[in-house]
Amino acid sequence: MTTLIGITLISFGFFVKAFPKLISGYNTMSKRQQENIDIEGLSTFMRNTFLAMGFMVVVGHILLKAVNQPTLSDYFAPLVIAIGAIIMVVKGRQFDHNQEKFVNSKFKVLFTALILIGALLSVIYGIIPSKHEMKHESVAFSGSYGTELKFSEIDSIALTDRIPRVLSRNNGLGVGQIKKGTFRVEDIGKAHLLVHASSGPFLVIITKSGETTIINYKDKAKTDQIYKELQSKI
Repeated sequence: MTTLIGITLISFGFFVKAFPKLISGYNTMSKRQQENIDIEGLSTFMRNTFLAMGFMVVVGHILLKAVNQPTLSDYFAPLVIAIGAIIMVVKGRQFDHNQEKFVNSKFKVLFTALILIGALLSVIYGIIPSKHEMKHESVAFSGSYGTELKFSEIDSIALTDRIPRVLSRNNGLGVGQIKKGTFRVEDIGKAHLLVHASSGPFLVIITKSGETTIINYKDKAKTDQIYKELQSKI
């Protein structure tokens, strides 16, 4: 999903440069106002900014995943979009020579739109079910707030129909029955959740250091499958 966001930003850049007159509001301006806009410079600036944002999102996502920082990776794309939008608002005004500053007002709208789109895409990415992969020495759960657990560090695993009440969210996503990230759980304390459904079974993994990870899926058979795969590994 993060890679798709990056590719979309890059596509926006090429589109703006190829069709500069489609920049929001430009066609509705008077001829005098249009003449006071350096549309060539503005479209080039917007293209370069979108390209930089897109490449940073893709490369940053890959690097953060490589150093096993999935949580930071989830926040990286919205941060890049926010910073890029601010740069557009501040720097874009230099291409507008109108007294009423058309670019300034339009870029404020663009800034708001980009922030909302970034937030929406983050939520959409977050609700996509986590994928699991059994590696040689560990099990990895990809996607938003994913994690990787080494078999040698797992102390116990169990299937349960219920889990204690979730008290609060420390750092994560909570949308309806979906809970991903770090939460405070009654009788457990801090736990890493990858919960996709409110009903069991739930797979509870406890490491030798006392950290708890709770996982389940809407497809009960998938939760059972992961449990059986882990049983054969530890």
